[in-house]
Amino acid sequence: MIEARHLRVLRAVATTGSFSAAGRELGCTQPAVSQQMKALETSVGTPLLIRTGREMRLTQAGEALVRHASGILAGLTAAEEEVAAIAGLRAGRVRLVSFPSGSSTLVPTALAALREAHPGTRVSLEEAEPPASVGLLREGDCDVALAFRYEGAAGAEEWDDLVVRPLLSDRLVALVPERHRLVGAESVDIGELTEEPWIAGCPRCRGQLIEVCAARRRRRRR
Repeated sequence: MIEARHLRVLRAVATTGSFSAAGRELGCTQPAVSQQMKALETSVGTPLLIRTGREMRLTQAGEALVRHASGILAGLTAAEEEVAAIAGLRAGRVRLVSFPSGSSTLVPTALAALREAHPGTRVSLEEAEPPASVGLLREGDCDVALAFRYEGAAGAEEWDDLVVRPLLSDRLVALVPERHRLVGAESVDIGELTEEPWIAGCPRCRGQLIEVCAARRRRRRR
């Protein structure tokens, strides 16, 4: 019988390329990883890894099992979430992934409310920007993802297969020098800033601003 914990170990070994690195990722020792891999190979009745010196690679059977592991683990995570919901989250663990600014603004209040309502629930937090955070959710490596997207942006449809709970719509605020021509304006159309030099945020935020400004310039030329 194949156990979920063995599949998690196999996937970690395949991702990191070694028992020691997999142990660090999983928070256990290298001998523990080796022992669980041996147990998994015994369960399936065939070698899953080929060890040549310090290098390690998957056998054909190992590659096949890793391909199925993500779907299996994601299905188990979904089952665990449903059972936890039925049980009222009296205990258990929630793996949360959030983008950095969300971790400092939205997450603390949510965690405080969760601790008050369900003190027996443990929460682990990892930081990642979308689309990486959405990928972690799909792979079953987290239970909840706090992410953001831009309306009408390319890739917005990537959440169509997920359960989405909108939290808020964030305003775009432009800061300009004190002698700028737009100082004092109550609101500014982004088209008025298309030719201005920008200091933007993360690559995805910056890319969205560039895309919107480019679209406004194209409209002006028509």
